[in-house]
Amino acid sequence: MSRARLARSWWWLILGFPFVSLVLVVVGVLLAAQGGLAVFAVPGEDQASIAQDAATLQRGEYLARIGNCAGCHTARGGKELAGGRAFPTDWGVLYSGNLTPDPDTGIGNWSPAQFRHAMTQGVARTGPLYPAFPFQHFQHLDPTDIDAIFAWLRSRPGVVSPRPANTLKGLASWRTALIGWRMLFHRPATLPQAAGRDAAWQRGQYLVEGLGHCAMCHGRRGLFGSQEPALRFAGGRIPQQGWVAPPLDREALARWSRTDLADYLQTGVGRHGSAFGPMAEVVHTSLQYLERDDALAMAAYLLDLPPVRWVPRLDRPPQRARDLVDQASAGLYRQHCADCHGRDGEGEAGAYPPLANNPQVAALDPVNLIRIVLIGAAAPSTRGNPAPHSMPPFGQRLSDAQLLAILNHVRGSFGNDAPAIDRQPLQRVRALPLE
Repeated sequence: MSRARLARSWWWLILGFPFVSLVLVVVGVLLAAQGGLAVFAVPGEDQASIAQDAATLQRGEYLARIGNCAGCHTARGGKELAGGRAFPTDWGVLYSGNLTPDPDTGIGNWSPAQFRHAMTQGVARTGPLYPAFPFQHFQHLDPTDIDAIFAWLRSRPGVVSPRPANTLKGLASWRTALIGWRMLFHRPATLPQAAGRDAAWQRGQYLVEGLGHCAMCHGRRGLFGSQEPALRFAGGRIPQQGWVAPPLDREALARWSRTDLADYLQTGVGRHGSAFGPMAEVVHTSLQYLERDDALAMAAYLLDLPPVRWVPRLDRPPQRARDLVDQASAGLYRQHCADCHGRDGEGEAGAYPPLANNPQVAALDPVNLIRIVLIGAAAPSTRGNPAPHSMPPFGQRLSDAQLLAILNHVRGSFGNDAPAIDRQPLQRVRALPLE
C-alpha cells in the first residue's frame, strides 16, 4: 500500500470513528428507551396452569368484551375471535390474528407468559407486533386481568383459521423494521399516579387509558402512524376509515352529565347524541356490556380530562355557514329533517339526536355529518336500546345543491356557527368506502 493511500485510510478511520461511535450510542439509547433487547426475547413454555374456574372465566369474558377483542379479531361474516379482519393502513392492509385455542392457527400452544408478553410488550411468538395492536395501552393492564382474558380465550371453541398474509408495501412489509419504529415511537410507561383521586376515577383511568384503548381512535397520529401522547384525546380522522373521532375531554363533553355519558356508553344513545359509524360498532360489540359502576367510572375520568386542541392553519378565514342560511334552506330543512330533529333542532332524547348547539354538527372537519346525511345512520342495537331509530340516506334522493343547503343550514342555525361546506368536501366524502 502506498504511503498516500495509507494516510488516507488513517484519515478515514480518524474521522469515521467518532461518527460510528455516535451512531452506536444513539442506537443504544433508543433501543434502551423502548425497553431494551429483553423485550424481543419471547418467554418459553412455562408450567403455570390456565385457570378453569367459573369465576375467572366469567371475569375474563367481561374483560375481553370491554377490551373489544372480538371486534378486531373477527372477520366480517367470520367466526368470533378467529381473526382475519382487514385493517387498511397508509402502507397496505393488516389482518388480525386468530385468538381461538386452535393449536396450529390460533393460541392453543401459547403459554400464559407468552400471552402476557404479547399484550404488554407488543412482541409475540411471530415477532414484533404492528402498532395497530394496542400494546401501548395494554401495557397498563394488571397481569391477573391478562391471565383471566387468556383463560377465557382458551376456553372458547378452537377454529382452524390461518391469518391472511398482510399486503404491506415497502419497509412496512419487513417486520424487523418494527424494531426501528419502536425505537423512535414506543416508550414503556405506567399510568400516572392518581394522588387524591377516588377509586371511581382511578378505575376510569384504567379502563379508558388501558383496557378500552380509547385513544387508538380518539387521538391524533403523528409520523408513521405513531400516537401523540399529548394529543391522545384531541380527536381526529380514524386512519383509512373516513370517520372523525371527536375529542374527549371536559370541554368537549361539557353538555354531558356523568349519568348521561354512562348511559350513552352502555346504550349508544343519549340526550345529546347517538353513536354512529365506528363508535356504534364499539358500543354494540363492547361497551354495552359495561357494568354500571365501570360505565360511571369511565364517564368520571373522561369528564375530568383537560382540553387539548389541535387546530389546522388556514390560508384564509372560511366562509360561515350562517351566511348561507335562507328561506330556501329553511324550507328544505322543514321538509326533510324537522319531523325527527325538530323545527328548532331540539331532537328527541333517546331517539333523534339534537342538532342545536351540537359540537359534532359544527365540527371543523364535517366528514361525519356529511356521511350521515349521504348514507344514513343507525344507533347500535344494545341491551338498553334493543330497537334503535335510524336515519334514512339522502345521498341519492337530493341533488348536491340541496344537500349543501341542508348541511350548511344546520351548521349555521340553532346556535351552531361553523364554517360552510362547499361541493369539494361533499364529493370527497361520496368517494369514501362505506366501511
